[in-house]
Amino acid sequence: MSGLAGAAIDILAFLVVITIVVVVHEGGHFVLAKLSGIRVDEFSVGFGPHIVSLRRGETAYSVRALPVGGYVRMAGMLGLEGEADAGERNFYRATIPRRLATVVAGVAVNFIFGAVCLIIVFAQTTPSSVPSGQPTARAGLTGGDVILRLGGAGIDNSSSSAISNDLHAATKRGQGRPMAVVYRSPDGSTHTATITPELVVYTNLSEGLLPAYLTGQALVISGVNGKPPGTGDPAAVLQASGVVLVSGFVEGQPQTRFSGIHLPGVADGDGSQTGDTAAWRIGFVAEVPGAAPLQAMGDGFGQVSSYVTQTVGVLGELFVHPTVASQQLSGPVGIATVAGATIQEGWVQFLFLIGLISVALGFINVLPIPFLDGGRILFILIEAVRRKRMDPRHEALAYAIGAAFVILAVVLITIGDIHRLSGGSP
Repeated sequence: MSGLAGAAIDILAFLVVITIVVVVHEGGHFVLAKLSGIRVDEFSVGFGPHIVSLRRGETAYSVRALPVGGYVRMAGMLGLEGEADAGERNFYRATIPRRLATVVAGVAVNFIFGAVCLIIVFAQTTPSSVPSGQPTARAGLTGGDVILRLGGAGIDNSSSSAISNDLHAATKRGQGRPMAVVYRSPDGSTHTATITPELVVYTNLSEGLLPAYLTGQALVISGVNGKPPGTGDPAAVLQASGVVLVSGFVEGQPQTRFSGIHLPGVADGDGSQTGDTAAWRIGFVAEVPGAAPLQAMGDGFGQVSSYVTQTVGVLGELFVHPTVASQQLSGPVGIATVAGATIQEGWVQFLFLIGLISVALGFINVLPIPFLDGGRILFILIEAVRRKRMDPRHEALAYAIGAAFVILAVVLITIGDIHRLSGGSP
């Protein structure tokens, strides 16, 4: 696929994801505003000049030129002079509980919608997948294939865990040597090919020992002291006599290359252990059978909880190791790249991404930053305690400052995305 075609797919996938989660979010505000008796003047997808606008009753439904968000414009949002005035139906004429419900609704439906997407995903039987550029892909395997034998050893295909255990055991025994693989395609035909595993290092170094754009990444080692890695025990390959300098690229990001990197103290392992570990990998994601309804619900809501917990951890790390933590945040460019890759893997993987992005949008919006829903919730709660509104002019100024902060954060994260994707260090 050409670079231009790939970029077009990335952009299209990004627009689909963002449009869906934004419509869900703003739909929550819209429905609760209507139920609360607040007049909604416009429901817009995107910002900037109108492309399409249709009025139904008192509300205009718009699609605008910049499809990177959206909004629901309610009468009397700030109570400033010059705003549309709907009298008793102004936003700030509604009771505090109704205003809170209207603002919270956007966040709530993002979490609920995200959980529903993930529940559907966990209920599906997910065929095996072969990430682009991995050893299995180079050997000719594709998504949906079933590996029957690897390196002469049979593979138990009764469950995803059994498949993974047998594949890892066979790959470990191979020690990086080319391995014969027997696999069955979705049409039932059987094929034989040869796979040459890759040496992957899972880095868990603290900030400063590696360039920030490599810290915490899985690194595919293509060279050791200027030569191919060879074969043998992974840790031994990386601990030859003298200083060992390695070269390669970030797993899944072949354009993000590195060279002349020293990795001391690497042990054997799969990345789940403490410290830096290394293993031979063939790059094959086993089939995952669909979960029963109750289990799928538990897994879906559990994934939401896990994602939120991890995100809180990353935000906390920003105050301790800001350079490292910032590499775990993605802006529009990073999301577009992931979306473009995911949409080509099938609807299940794409729905999983939509669910996570919906949860992420809900989480971001609950942060107590003016301009975001969390900031508006904060001002309403302050009003409830003081029994008096803040000066609308001061509130408007806070929203303007908050908007500038959010825009600046997105720009900085996007610059980081571009640096990583271009192979440079931030």
